Amino acid sequence: MLTYGIDWDDVISDLNTHAIQLANGEHGLDLKLEDINSWENVGKASVIKQYYQDERIYRMQTVTDEARNFIHELQKKGKVYIITAIAPQFMSLRAKQILTAFPDFPEQNIIMGFQKSLVHFDVTLDDGPHNILKSCAKYPVLMRRPWNESLSGILSVNHYGEFLQLIDQIKESMLLDKKPVSLPSVIALVGPSGSGKNELAKRLERAGTGRIVHSYTTGTADGIHQRLSAEEFKNKKNDFVTVTVYAGNKYGISASDIARMIKDGVSPIVPLDIGGAISMKRLFATSILFCRSSREKMISSILEKDISNQEKMYRLLSLENEIDNEELCDFSIRTDDMEEAVEQVKQLLSIEKIDRK
Repeated sequence: MLTYGIDWDDVISDLNTHAIQLANGEHGLDLKLEDINSWENVGKASVIKQYYQDERIYRMQTVTDEARNFIHELQKKGKVYIITAIAPQFMSLRAKQILTAFPDFPEQNIIMGFQKSLVHFDVTLDDGPHNILKSCAKYPVLMRRPWNESLSGILSVNHYGEFLQLIDQIKESMLLDKKPVSLPSVIALVGPSGSGKNELAKRLERAGTGRIVHSYTTGTADGIHQRLSAEEFKNKKNDFVTVTVYAGNKYGISASDIARMIKDGVSPIVPLDIGGAISMKRLFATSILFCRSSREKMISSILEKDISNQEKMYRLLSLENEIDNEELCDFSIRTDDMEEAVEQVKQLLSIEKIDRK
């Protein structure tokens, strides 16, 4: 049975929205949640820091039906703990909030304190970058919020549904017998920067195994990604089956583009990160293929890319975390030899066709 450590503030119950509400009312400001773009709350959002010691914001917190349903669903999948960083003077108030929202929740499964990294879970879900980076959980998962968007190369989700899908994928990864899904289906290529997943996608398309789905990004346009301004990306967001952040840029895959290809009998080929691939499974039949080359080749590929030094740094720092995602994928493909990699994928697809007869 898996164990889950779930954060409270801004995961189960909003906190910063109430701090912003008080700050706007008392300082005549017009702050929005998006203005809290770093964990340190620097710049114009720094005023909200004073409210973290204000009892009013803790009394303003509520739990939505969506959050209640999430915890109930998660309890069906394993043992759930609520782990919350809260000052001693507010601990009794926090305990009362939790037990009011979840009357049947075991009191012994409520853990309070700031040293979350000392508590071991199989899976943890938290919005604090420092809590995720220091976590001793086997699968630390970041709940995406404006203040953690710069963190790349780790497991992350945008909402409860994606987290539950991730849990299903974790359990599925523990199975020994894995088979590709029926064609046409999404061929999701996952791997660190420099692993060759974009090159493999192009070669698979040329080999006739499917068609590349061009994603949208606020970063640099290339043969795989189409650039949108931040405003254009925001306006198109409702059509994205998944949105992720990598090296400071946002990436989105259009659900309508995927659906159109599958309707035409074509397998969409999508290079993306592990979080996006797992999200894809929520809507479409998907096989997740992990692309991996030698560390030396991946590092060399990153250094040779025509990108900024800062973006190179982000990709190098996330390399080891992304390699760890291999065990969550359905299949692994070595990309040191691209011709051989294409043949590996084609063999998987031919087995899939045989299974369907």
